[in-house]
Parts: sequence; structure tokens; C-alpha cells
Amino acid sequence: MLNKTVNNNRKFKALNITNQLLVQALTVNSKTHIFSSVSNMIKSFKWNPLRIEESIFDMHVIRVSLVIISLLCLFSSVAMSQRKAFGYQNLQEHDDKRYHFGFSLGVNKMGFAIKPNTDDFEFNYTLPEPDYGFHIGIVSNLKLARLWDLRFVPTLSFGDRYIYYHDYGEGFIKDSPDRSGVFDPTLLEFPLHLKFKSVRMTNTRVYLIGGLKYSYDLASIEEGTGEEILIRVARNDFHYEMGVGFDYYFYYFKFSAELKASFGMANLARKGEDRYQRYFSSIDRLNSQSIMISFLFE
Repeated sequence: MLNKTVNNNRKFKALNITNQLLVQALTVNSKTHIFSSVSNMIKSFKWNPLRIEESIFDMHVIRVSLVIISLLCLFSSVAMSQRKAFGYQNLQEHDDKRYHFGFSLGVNKMGFAIKPNTDDFEFNYTLPEPDYGFHIGIVSNLKLARLWDLRFVPTLSFGDRYIYYHDYGEGFIKDSPDRSGVFDPTLLEFPLHLKFKSVRMTNTRVYLIGGLKYSYDLASIEEGTGEEILIRVARNDFHYEMGVGFDYYFYYFKFSAELKASFGMANLARKGEDRYQRYFSSIDRLNSQSIMISFLFE
């Protein structure tokens, strides 16, 4: 009966010590005050040589309490830092600027939209899996109104585009292409976009863009001769574009991620070499298409 009473007293004292430490940790704001309070509680502990077992138990309780308080301090620090990062509005004057500049980089996927010549059913045209390219550009942004911007982003783009000619055999289409046209465009692009932005939500906002683009293909063989030119592609093209994106305001700069689709309006098909007339004459219209994923830093 006496041992049971002693054990209950120990448990009560242990709970009392732990409770005091936790209350001290949760009722003060400064970490310095927390550790000072814990230190005082430890100093107030007295070793009783006549009750060694109870003293050892009390020290164990204090040790566990210190671990709990350390974890609470760690979690509170992480929570406070996250709250400051997402609760504080960065670059508050950025949107008030009349104009600003930046740069962009990203990946693209280029291809063609083909309209065959209805008077010539000699070929079936298939486009292979398009290869990916990349692009870099310079961002120039002019503020028109609170939620409207005018954006000009001169861009240099690299990529690949293909045309595979599948011959009709004896009543069926051959699996392997008879010939293929490979195009490695290097495009100078000059897009002019209107940007409509949502209201800023702390450090984020979403936006829509749309506009026109002129492109010039530096690698096009619109004129001249080559080893095997089945069809030539014009250098100049005009596109209409549309896309979506979001802005995130960091402490030192604004980051944007953007997805954009581009559709060529000009017919790019040009005559190839005379000996390949059956190839270029089979295409009535050839338009460019591309999808671009861009990352902008402003």
C-alpha cells in the first residue's frame, strides 16, 4: 500500500513538472525566454540522496519534457517562416511600374497542318511524333491599365518539323515512308500580346494572353538548290496565338509559367525541285503549328 502511494506521488510530481515546462514554453513568445524558463526549472531541481530512485525518475521526466519543448520550438519556427513567406506581399511596387523588362526560356513542339491536294490522291501524309525544341527571348512589358498589359517578346526558337510521304502501293498504304521531308527551322519571332491579369492574391495571380506574331525562318531554303528538296517552306509567316499562365512574386523578382499555342496563317508550301513535282504538287496548303511552354523572369 505504501509503495502504491509513493508511485502515485511520483507520477503526480512528474506530470506537474511536465505541465509547468509546457506552460512556460507555450505562454512566452521569445525563444530566449523559453530556454531561460527551462533552465530555471532545471536549476530548481534538487538531488535527494535519500530518495535516489525518485530523483532519477524526476530527471528522466525533465529530459523528456525538454525533447517535447524542442520539437514544439522547431515546429513553431517552421510555421512562422511559412506564414511570413506566404502572408507577406513581395514586390509591392512592381505592378505600378509603367514598363519593365525580363527574359524568358522554355521548350516547344513544332509541327505542320497539311491540307492535301484533292486532285491528287497519290500519297497519304503522316506527321511523325514531333521533336522538342527550345527558345529564349527578351520580355518587354508595358502597363496599359490596372489589369491590362501590352507585351512584346522577341524570341529565338529552334526545333524540328517533318513530313512523311507514304506511297499507295497496290491498293494499300505502305507502312514505311517512301520519302521524308525534314525541316530544322531557326525562327526569329516577334509576338505582340495583350495580357489580361486577375486581381493579385498576395504573391500570385493568373492571366490570359492573346495576340499576333511574325516569324522569320533563318534556315529555310525558300530559294536555291539542295541535295533533295521535295518541297520548300516559306521564310515568312504570321501567326495568331493564345495562352494562359500564372505569376508568382518572389522577394527579388517575378516568376511566370506560361502555356501558349501558335497557329500559322500563311501557306508555307513552295515548289521543290522539278524532279520531285509529284511531292510538292500533292500538298495544297501547309501551315505551321506549335505549342510553347515558357518560364519568364521579370
